[in-house]
Amino acid sequence: MVPVYILTGFIDAGKTTAAKDLIYEMQKEDYKKTLLLVCEQGEEEYDYQGLRDIGVTLKYVENESDMQEDLILDLELEVRPERIIVEYNGMWNIDRPKVIWDPEQILEIMIIDTSSFDMYLTNLKAMIADKIRSADLIIFGRCEGAEDKLSMYRRSARALNRNANIVFRNEDGEIRFDPAAHLPYDIDSDVIEIDDDTYAAFYIDSMENPDRYTGKEIRFSGIILNSKNNGEHSFIVGRIAITCCSEDMTVFGFICDTEEENPYITDEWVDITCIMQKEYSEKYEIWHPVCKVKTMRPSSEEHKKIINVT
Repeated sequence: MVPVYILTGFIDAGKTTAAKDLIYEMQKEDYKKTLLLVCEQGEEEYDYQGLRDIGVTLKYVENESDMQEDLILDLELEVRPERIIVEYNGMWNIDRPKVIWDPEQILEIMIIDTSSFDMYLTNLKAMIADKIRSADLIIFGRCEGAEDKLSMYRRSARALNRNANIVFRNEDGEIRFDPAAHLPYDIDSDVIEIDDDTYAAFYIDSMENPDRYTGKEIRFSGIILNSKNNGEHSFIVGRIAITCCSEDMTVFGFICDTEEENPYITDEWVDITCIMQKEYSEKYEIWHPVCKVKTMRPSSEEHKKIINVT
């Protein structure tokens, strides 16, 4: 199968620059006949002849309705490409390419203009969320001046997509970003205290990096979401998280194991102190954190059942 690289993101996010960088880097390392499909024209233009000189055929797709299997098949028969790069229109349905090509062929790269990310989250939440969920690689570009917000942006993206690689770049190249250095709690404390405002960050980081928390003592409050997860000694505690908008919510819950039979029922609030361990899920083929409960009691305070990721 011919590999297909799809660059998504809104206009002027930097997709054309990213496509050029991708093309020249690939052609330098492994020269192959390439079909470049451009579905959106921003301020930056392509050098048609320059691309032809390095084995790249440029074709434009102006309308979403034209992005059909018949057109793509005709272009593939004409060009006989060994790889395809698509600069996709940010306003088009992100699922359309997956009808044309086998999803196994596709590597989807989302380009985000970091300086405009807050605006997108405010005005185009559902649309940007769809693109983040679908991406295999998420690149935050133009990070100059936004360094203090990168941990929040990373958390927002990770809440929507737990598997994609997330990269931050400025004009000098990739930024080395250590999420552990930006956590809103003390990861090295004897007992890591998690409250309403830090729960989302804790959940996302522990799911992504279970080794970081293995063997550590954690104290947090949560609502029992499933009082009998896998028998009388296992249950799920957590919160409901708004990952995008009020209609877009998901469970941020931990499996909790206890030596005693769980005396609490679904929707009860509890305060938990636990030792975090990790277990392997055969179903999802991932390692995930599990709370081995030391103490548990009814929560004496009011807490937020629904939390915002940001």
